[in-house]
Amino acid sequence: MKIRKTGTLIMMVLFSMFMLPMLAYADDNPITKIKEKMKFNWKVLDGLDFVFTPIGLVISLLTIATLVFVIVKVIIKLVKISTGKGTIKDKWFWIEAGLLVFIVFLFISGAFFSFLENIYNWTSKQDIGGTTTTFIQMVDQYRNWS
Repeated sequence: MKIRKTGTLIMMVLFSMFMLPMLAYADDNPITKIKEKMKFNWKVLDGLDFVFTPIGLVISLLTIATLVFVIVKVIIKLVKISTGKGTIKDKWFWIEAGLLVFIVFLFISGAFFSFLENIYNWTSKQDIGGTTTTFIQMVDQYRNWS
């Protein structure tokens, strides 16, 4: 008896999640309507400079502090090497220092945000619906060719 009640509840939840929104847009394509309602409006962020400026300042200070930390760490390592207390063959130290410097320069040069911008531009130009039409056209061409 318990399984039957749980199954009914699951069916009702799934019906309300998937079928009712589609029934609300029965005249037009429901996915297009849902996409219009669910798409994020980026113009909302236009007036938030007072929030992004302090965040940018904190990120800049953290980036500079990280760069100074790495430089000090490398200088300390070189001093230890010159006094004979350390070895230059410490592979993990050089990998960590190089990786930190690379990440810092990605932020300082703006390459990180350019990369994120390129990803956003590329994904926003993808047409998922167009591939279905193309596939249908290919099937129709194949049928006409046969």
